[in-house]
This record gives sequence, C-alpha cells and structure tokens, in this order.
Amino acid sequence: MPWAKGQDFIDLRSRFEGLEIEEKPTITSLHIQKERLIDLLKVLKEERGYKLFIEHSVVDFPDKKPRFQAFYILYNVDERKRVVVKTWTDGELPSIEKLWFAGKWAERECYDMFGIRYEGHENLVRAFMWETYQHYPLRKDFPLEGYATEYLPSLNEVLWGDNLQGLMNYDKMHTPVPTLEDLEITEKKRLKKKAQIVLNWGPLHPGTHGTMWFLFDLEGERVYQCDVILGQLHRGVEKLAENEMYNQFLVYTDRMDYLSALCSNQAWVVAVERLLGIEDLVPEKAKYIRTMMSELQRINSHLLWLGTYALDLGALTIFLYAFKEREKLMDIIEGITGARLTISYTRVGGVRMDLPEGALEVIKAFIKRFPKELKEWETILSRNRIWLRRNVGVGVISKEDVYFYGLTGPVARGSGVPYDIRKFEPYDAYPWVEFDIPVGENGDVYDRYLVRLEEMRQSLRIIEQCVVVLEKLKNAPFFAESPDPKKLKLPLDGIGLKVPEGEIYSSGENPRGELGFYIYSTGGTKPYRVKIRPGSMYNLCVYPKLMKDRVIADAVTILASIDPVVGEIDR
Repeated sequence: MPWAKGQDFIDLRSRFEGLEIEEKPTITSLHIQKERLIDLLKVLKEERGYKLFIEHSVVDFPDKKPRFQAFYILYNVDERKRVVVKTWTDGELPSIEKLWFAGKWAERECYDMFGIRYEGHENLVRAFMWETYQHYPLRKDFPLEGYATEYLPSLNEVLWGDNLQGLMNYDKMHTPVPTLEDLEITEKKRLKKKAQIVLNWGPLHPGTHGTMWFLFDLEGERVYQCDVILGQLHRGVEKLAENEMYNQFLVYTDRMDYLSALCSNQAWVVAVERLLGIEDLVPEKAKYIRTMMSELQRINSHLLWLGTYALDLGALTIFLYAFKEREKLMDIIEGITGARLTISYTRVGGVRMDLPEGALEVIKAFIKRFPKELKEWETILSRNRIWLRRNVGVGVISKEDVYFYGLTGPVARGSGVPYDIRKFEPYDAYPWVEFDIPVGENGDVYDRYLVRLEEMRQSLRIIEQCVVVLEKLKNAPFFAESPDPKKLKLPLDGIGLKVPEGEIYSSGENPRGELGFYIYSTGGTKPYRVKIRPGSMYNLCVYPKLMKDRVIADAVTILASIDPVVGEIDR
C-alpha cells in the first residue's frame, strides 16, 4: 500500500513543535495540535505535493478529553503516496475550505453528524439533516433507533379508530420528520436570492437521477448561483456499521452505489483483509474472479450512465441500445452470483461460491461481440452536431480544480489527471493484468464522455485476461484457509470473524471514483468507526461552480457527466 514513510516528515519536527509521526503497516499518521493544523496542511499541500484532498472526518471517544479525534487524508499524485493528519478537539476546528473546497463539504458533514464547528467556514450548514434538527446522529451517545419524540399516529387510527398498537412493530411515537417550515428554513440557509428567480430542480425530477434537490438563482435563463440540498435518501450506514459484524456490513455496501454493488463489495472486503493482514492469503482464483466481476459491473454501470445521459439530451435510440446490452450483463451477473442488483458476492477471504459451469463461455461471447456494439454507438453520437454542441466546451474542469475539489474517477481523468486506484494502489488481480488509463485533454463534458467509453474497452481487456487465467484455475480454491483457526477464524459466512485493534484507510476504483473505507477497530467482531469516502459526493461538490454563468439547459448535461449516485452520497 502506498503510504508515505515516517522519515519523509522528520525535518518538519523542527518547524512544528510537538509533531508526532506514527508509521504502521496499514497507515502513516502525523499528529499535530489543532492550533498548528492549518499551517501543517498548507505545507503538505504546497511544499510536499499532497495536493489531492481525499477525506476528513472525526472519531468520537465520549470518555476521553478532548472527545473527538479529527483526521485528514491527503494524496500525493506525483509520488503516489498517502498520509493522514490527526488532531484532537472538543468540538471546534479551523476550517480548511481555503485549502480545499472539498473540505468544506466534509466539514458540513462533520458538523451535521457530530456537531463539530469550524472557525472561518463560510455559511456552515448541515449536510444531510434539515437545519432545525437538534441531534448529531453519529455521536456514540445517539441511539441507533434515534429519539422517538414525535406523536404521529396512523390515519387508520385517527379516522376510523383502528387499534394498531402492538401490531407489526407499530408505535404512535416516531423520530422527528421535517415540516414544510423546516424545509423552507433549510432552503433559505443554502441560497440567498440575488437574481430574478430561484428555480427548484428535484428532488423527484427524472433528470437528477436520484433524490437530489438543486436550487438555481436565475437571471433570465442564465444561472447566477447554484446549490445542492442532500439528505433525501440518508440511510445512516456508518452508524449501522458500528453495530454489525464485518461481513454483515457487506450488504450495506451493495445499497450505497447500487449501480456498482460488486465494486463496492470488493473495496470493503479488501480493506478488511488489509487490516487483518491476510491479503496474501486470498487465493489467486478468488482475486481474479473478484476483478473480473468488478469490471463486468463497471461496464454495466457505464452502460446505464450512457443510456440515461443520451436520453437526457434527446438520443432515445442510444438509451435502448445501452439497456439491451446491460440486460445481457445483468443476466451474466445473476447467473454467477444469484442476484442482479444487490449482490454481496465477495467475502473476507475470497468469494461466496465458485463460478458455475459455462460462466466463462458466456463471458467470452459477450466480450467478443460488445466492441462492435460500442463502435456503432460512437458512430451515432461522437460526431453528431447536436451532441457536439451540447457537450464540447461545457462544464470545463481544470487540473487545479481536480485537486481543489477532491475529484476522482472519470471526472478527474477527463481533466488529464491519470488518478486510478487500480494502478496507483493495486488490489486483487489488478497488479497482474494490463490496461491503460484513458485521460482527457480539455476537461469538458465531451472528454468525460470519451473517457468512459474508453474505460469500457479497457474493462474488456481486463476481463479477457482474467478469463484466460481462470480457465487454467478450474479446480483451484476460491476461499482462503486460516493458518491458525484458533487465532483467526475465516468462515464463509463471516460469523465470528474478529479483527484486532488498529486502523486503516483503503479504497477501490468505483465507476464513479474513489470509494474509500476508513476503519477504526478496537478489536472484536464489529468496527468502532467506519468512515466511507464516497466518490459521488466530492465529484458533486464541483457542480455549483460548473453551473455558474451557464444556461439552465446545461444543468442536465453537466450533472450527467458527473454521474452521481445518491445512495453513495447520502449513505
């Protein structure tokens, strides 16, 4: 794993009194007092090349003083290494929004979930909950079921007098729900009207591709300012992670980015395997199966993106063609795993079951025929004058924007930044297969379109290589065996799997960007804290900038080129 070495920062001790350097096999951390936090982050960004913001959050220790340990994960793209900066606080931190805009969204989430306040943060508002909500759900003293403080009886009870108490877990008392007044307060906190009219887009408009609520302050048809209100799909999976065993939590990774469940499953189990130190115990066959299945899922996800993106711009034919091929992929995935959408096929230690008879033949047939289909779609779209007018020069993202906004995945690569976790921090079979990282030149919507098309071709290359190897490993094991079952249980169902004390940040290359998991373990069968780094959320944070001074017709085009999935954003 490409963690920076502790010796890289020895010279900083003379500049930062009290700086502590902690180097472990799974993580490298710099500990600093919060008064010097901004100075250290600035040095790391401007002098040491850690320009890409990855994640920021806190871990709650209610019995300690100070209570919260904050962490900031940064990446040096040129030297391909990470570092984590940590500090302690009782509830206040300096804002990093001037160093990274992505940090502003991370700070909003920490304020929303933990009540952390940030000095210098302009317009600190909640990330997912409405503004008048009184609690901080990710604190350890917040109950898993929430506080049932609202009297909300069923209409059957109110209108017809039905006695429902005690039936189907029915209760008259509920956790709080926002009123229209609460939502109006939330809306006004996000955007101060400056132009002619505020236009609401979503949260139930088909063009938003999920339950997102966009606010546009318009001067005629031109956007003067824009903001996004999230939280309509908030599921609290990070809270649930604290109460589930490691393999049980796997099913929640399915339900975040539900268009790339296999990639999310893979990222989670690899993170746990690395924390356990058993990555090398996972059989070669299991690694090739997981890699092959994730690349099939990547194509599957990109097909949905292409079809809905073309449909948004009026190209109905491409939508039908893309979904025709996607249906074939879904059949392949279902035939191998038994599920089409929420799959949970991987396991800590391998995969749930071996490939069925005939699976590789079906996959070979698909990868032989699919390039011809893809070429036909390009013939229809790529030089179409309407397509070019709607895409070329729209939503331009510079390389500096990629670092400042914490962008990853095809959005970053479309701007010429070749950041791909499969190459930079290879896992499973990715070190053993050959593929290229497609990058754009102009960073516009059209480049992001071309990058994703080429990514599908590269996925086919990876799948083809995996098939060749798997044909030779027909009778090989697909699940790891523990070297000492008394010290480390590795059951297929995951029950009884214990993880030692420690922490790790590990990530995978999702179709929408870097999906990372920060796991803090105090030992046992359940994690103490899981922080999920969603690629879609940070990619979306650049959207208001891209929409400024654009016409409202560009709203759908730019959003489709970012390709967010709300389940991953709201979590």
